[in-house]
Formats: sequence, structure tokens, C-alpha cells
Amino acid sequence: MADEREDRAEAPEKVEEPVDLGGDERAEETPSATAAAERAGELARGAAGTLKSGLAAVRDVHAAARRHATARGRLRALRDALEADEATIARREEVEAGYERIVAEQGRVAREAASEIEAHQASVERLEAEVARVEGLLAQMRADHEQELRPYKRIAETARGRSEEASRGVAEAKRAVRTAEGQVKEASEAREQSISSANRAVDASQARLRKVQDELKRAREGSRDAKAVRQLQDEVTTELAHVESARAEVSSVTASAQASVDAAQTHLWTQNKSLEEAQREADAAKQEYEARKGEYDELLAKANAAEKELEDGIAEKRDAIDEAKAAHDRAAERHDEAQALVDEAEDVHATPEETARLRASIAEQRAEVAAQQAVVDELAESEKGLRSSTRGARLALLAAAAAVVVVIAFVVVLIVTAR
Repeated sequence: MADEREDRAEAPEKVEEPVDLGGDERAEETPSATAAAERAGELARGAAGTLKSGLAAVRDVHAAARRHATARGRLRALRDALEADEATIARREEVEAGYERIVAEQGRVAREAASEIEAHQASVERLEAEVARVEGLLAQMRADHEQELRPYKRIAETARGRSEEASRGVAEAKRAVRTAEGQVKEASEAREQSISSANRAVDASQARLRKVQDELKRAREGSRDAKAVRQLQDEVTTELAHVESARAEVSSVTASAQASVDAAQTHLWTQNKSLEEAQREADAAKQEYEARKGEYDELLAKANAAEKELEDGIAEKRDAIDEAKAAHDRAAERHDEAQALVDEAEDVHATPEETARLRASIAEQRAEVAAQQAVVDELAESEKGLRSSTRGARLALLAAAAAVVVVIAFVVVLIVTAR
């Protein structure tokens, strides 16, 4: 190995010469490259031998490890089977030792549980029958209540219809009163306007009369001709007639307008009376409806209370059924557990040969486990020794593999450089 390292150390010194000279110098390098390649081949052949012996050592170690692992696996399986049988025999011995006590105690528990099961089953059947009976009563009660309440419900609905109709009558009467109030207002305004207009006509006629009278006075005082005086006297007479006519018109218009106002007020009074009557009828209808509805609601509440009482009774019985079923299931579990213990005790007591077979089998298994443990120990020691004895070869395998890689890389560099 030292020679090989020296050869590898010398090889790079030969390829460090300049390679960028003329063609003759490159020709001189070719023999040296060939020699280096031959030397590398020798190194590779030496490494191949090392690789072969190293691979054989690795295969032997792996084979020993597999044999050791297989033996350990079989030892675990044997131990698991032995532990299971030891637990079984321990249980059988425990049961056999307490056979009479187990049969007596668990038999009593099973019998008591069976009695409880029967009692709970009877309770469930009785309660379910009671529930069915009460449900029938409830259905009949509901039908009876519906039939009994139907007339009261109809009466209440009829009273409600009358109350609603009366309320609509009140609303219509109120609209009529508002209309009549508007008519009174309009008649009053028309009266005021008509009287005011007639009074203005009187005032105008009186003004004209005073004017004519003044002119007549001045005419008399001025000694005008008699014809002019007569004409003015005629105008005074005419204006006097107009004044009287206007005053008569005021009285007529006042009477006529007042009559319209009186008629409107009379109509308003009539509508107010109708509203009062409609309101009394609506109040009476509402009171009747409230009375009928109160009567119906009271009867309905009593009916619902009676039905609720039965419904609550049914719910209580259903809760009792659920409790009885739960108690039945608990008793069944106790019975099954106790019966299983009794059956186990009877089986163990009736098959002593199985206990004997298990004891013999356990003895054989213990011997087999001991033998297998010896095999495992031997294989472990063998594997340990083989690993120790082949350690050098396996390490050399790694070193040789590394050397081969280096040599191959070196040859490739030389070839590439030679080209």
C-alpha cells in the first residue's frame, strides 16, 4: 500500500510539464503518459483483489446478522406463546382453586340478576300497556273536548264578526259626522258671505241716496229750475226704493243662509246621534265578544289542563319505562358476566386433562425457549467475532473502493490531457 501511495504521488510530477509548447515536445510526453496508465492499471488490479476479499467479508457479516435476527425473532415468538400459556394456566389454577366459591357466588348473582330481569321486563310490559291505555283516553278526551268546545268557538267567532261589523259602522258614522261638520262650516261661510254682500248693497244704495239728497238740497238752495229739482226728487224716491229693496234682500239672504246653516247643523246633529248609536252598538258588541271569548278561553284552558295532566302522566310512565329498560340491561350485563364466570369454572373443573396438557406444554416450551436462547447467544457471539475478524478487510474494501475511484479519475485526466 505504501508503494501504491508513492506511485500515485510521483504520477502528478510527470504531468506538471508545460503542455503549450511546440509539436515535438508534445510527442515526447506520450511515452510518459502510457507508462502512467500502465502503472494505474497495476494499481487497479491490486485494488480489485482487495475489493473481492472485502465484499466476501461484508457478505459473511450480513449473513451472520440475518441468522442472528431470525433466531431472535423465533425466540420472541416462543416467549410470547409461553407467556400466553402461562397466563392461561395461572387463570385455570386460580379458577380451579376457587371453583366452589365461584360457582356458588356467581350462580347466586346470576339467579338474582335473572329475577331482576324478569321483574324489569314485567314492569316494562305493564307500563307500556298503561301508556297505551292512557293514550287512548287522551285521544278520546281530545275528541270530546273538540266536540264540546265547537259551539262556544262558533259563538265567539260570531260575536267577533258582529263586533268587527259594529266597529266598521262606527268608522262610517265618524266619516259621516266629519262630512256634516264640513257642510256646517261651508253653510256658515256661505251665510256670512251672502249677508256681507247684501249689507254692502244696502250701504251702496244708502250712499247713493245721501248723495242725491245732498244734490237736491243744494238745488233747492241755489234756486235752480223746478225741472231739475223734480228730477232730483225722482232720483231720491228711486234711491229710497233701492235702499228698501237692499234692506229687504239682507233679511231674505239672512233668512235663507240661516236656513241652510240650520239644515246643515240639523244634519250634523243627526249624524252625531247616529255615531253615538253606532258607538253604543259597537261597545255592546265588543263586550259580548269579550264575554263569549272569555267563556270559550276558560273552557279551552280547562280542556288543555285536563289533556296536559294525561300527557304528563304519559311522559312520567315513559320515563319509568326507560329507567326499567336501563335497569333490565344492567341486570342482563351482571347476569351474563356471572354466567360467564360460572361457565368458565365448570369448563375448567370438567377438563383437568387440559390443565395437565398445558403444564406439560409449558415445560416443553420453557426448554425450547432455553435452547433457542442458547442458539441466539451463540449466533450473537459468532456475529461479533466475525465482525471483529473481518473489520480490517471491510475497512480495506472501503479504502480500495476509494482508491479505484481516484485511479479512474486520474486515468481520465491523463487521457484528456494527452489528447
